[in-house]
Amino acid sequence: MVVSEHRICIFMTGGIGDFVSSLPALHVIRQCFLNSRILLVGNPLWLPLVGAGELVDEVRSVDNLPLHAGFMSDLPRDHALSRFLATFDLIISWFGDREGRWAKNLRRACAGRLLVNPYHNVHAFEGHVSDFYLATLTELAPCVRYGVLRGQPPAALLQEALFPRSHPSGDDRADEGPFLCLHPGSGSDRKNWPKEDFLEVATGAFCRWRLPSTVLIGPAEQGQRAFWNEAGGTSLSVKEGLPILEVARTLRRAALYVGNDSGITHLAAAAGVPVVALFGPTDPARWAPRGVRVEVLAQEASPQQVLTALAGLQEDSSIIL
Repeated sequence: MVVSEHRICIFMTGGIGDFVSSLPALHVIRQCFLNSRILLVGNPLWLPLVGAGELVDEVRSVDNLPLHAGFMSDLPRDHALSRFLATFDLIISWFGDREGRWAKNLRRACAGRLLVNPYHNVHAFEGHVSDFYLATLTELAPCVRYGVLRGQPPAALLQEALFPRSHPSGDDRADEGPFLCLHPGSGSDRKNWPKEDFLEVATGAFCRWRLPSTVLIGPAEQGQRAFWNEAGGTSLSVKEGLPILEVARTLRRAALYVGNDSGITHLAAAAGVPVVALFGPTDPARWAPRGVRVEVLAQEASPQQVLTALAGLQEDSSIIL
């Protein structure tokens, strides 16, 4: 079903994992509005991924708009934010407040259609976070209303539509042998598997399959920096502070991946990499990454159990080590 709104704005301010979980919904929006111009206003951390792809036509950082004004009691019609909102025929907002001020000001400023479902509503939704995003679009797409797309992994969407220019070519893969990618951090220490266990998995992967490891270190893992730099060697390399597009390219080149409940783990799964995700204390039924080859283990799992899961993922795929 293709509808006729010409200019569409989507507001989304979550982290990388939230963004990846929204991919099926973004795909539905694109399919519903093939002839429309879609702007996504979002988190500058992951916006480069969207800008490199085909799901939207424009991107804009939340930092470049006076969104705070949207929480005023009455947003003036001549305010810069009101003038911006008034240019759209349809606004889809996964951003907002519990008091409803944002939604009220959107209705005041925009004469077009509005779908306002702030992300905090996900906590009252029974089901996976990806299905929450889809469920907010039932007015747009009957196929969502009848559950046709629910449970669909976003892997193909990421590979084919999101950031095609970040794909490694066949020559790129030929120049680099297979490797295990490890991301030992997350947004919360309580979600993190012990770094010593990650290192034991890296050692085991090299002993079993001669598979070297690449460890991704970002701002949240600065406390582990010394540990991993000391552990580095011929079978283990550390990549620190990579831009998000380079992180995505690294993930796409990996043979296998192990990580915590983090946005990078969601990104790896969505990129089609065979993933072992260590989960706890959050509920994997609601928050686990979706992908073609994802094995979710409890945070209490041992390095031996992770290695066994990696071996199973190899057997279920075309990986040749």
